[in-house]
Amino acid sequence: MQFMRVKKILERGLDFLYPQICPYCEGRGGREGRSLCEDCFDDIVKINFPYCFRCGTALEISYEPAVDEYECGKCRIGNYRFDRARSLGPYDAGLKRLIHHFKYDGKPGAMRDVSSLLQNFFSGAEDLYSGFHVTSVPLHFKKLKERGFDQSYLIAEETARCLGLPMLAGALTRVRETPPQASMKRSDRIENVKGAFQAMDPERVGGKNILVVDDVFTTGATSNEATRILKKAGTDKVYVFTLARA
Repeated sequence: MQFMRVKKILERGLDFLYPQICPYCEGRGGREGRSLCEDCFDDIVKINFPYCFRCGTALEISYEPAVDEYECGKCRIGNYRFDRARSLGPYDAGLKRLIHHFKYDGKPGAMRDVSSLLQNFFSGAEDLYSGFHVTSVPLHFKKLKERGFDQSYLIAEETARCLGLPMLAGALTRVRETPPQASMKRSDRIENVKGAFQAMDPERVGGKNILVVDDVFTTGATSNEATRILKKAGTDKVYVFTLARA
């Protein structure tokens, strides 16, 4: 207990002497080692109901759907293989900059902000994911070596902790290096990730319900391909969670 008090005093002293710069507004960074300042962190928007029951995309309507399990047009024509997808917030403003700071600026310390967001998002949601195992969309080993850490794995690990679920590390492996998808059309993204994943050990995933975690959901092509491989290996339900929705 005494050690923790001393640690907090030292951290506050370092924050005062060497303040972090908020990667979004470029003002003073957050307390206790957080990246975003308090105002930018508090301004992160969450995706709230109403949203599509299957893919979780926000519905641009001013009324509640007439049915509880309302699906958007894309889901009604069967575009997605996963059973359900949810995202914490839209990929813009502070959340977008936080992810860029984390992922492209090589700042794994941004997980402090991410952890706070996840704790709040999953509070009270434990029953929805009861019986699930958690895994992540993996990086190719070359990209992992270049970046030095796997951001999706770190998000998945914290998601599992928040929900009290077991991690199923290595359920998927990326067997083919794929070009960045940021500027690709949806059809190109689908082709880009086709055959990129493999289930490491079908006996480990067979019959299980798995929550697949990634950083950003754009067209769903990556999540769809990961789901296809897991279900081909015998997984029962596949849910998807991403930090942001583009």
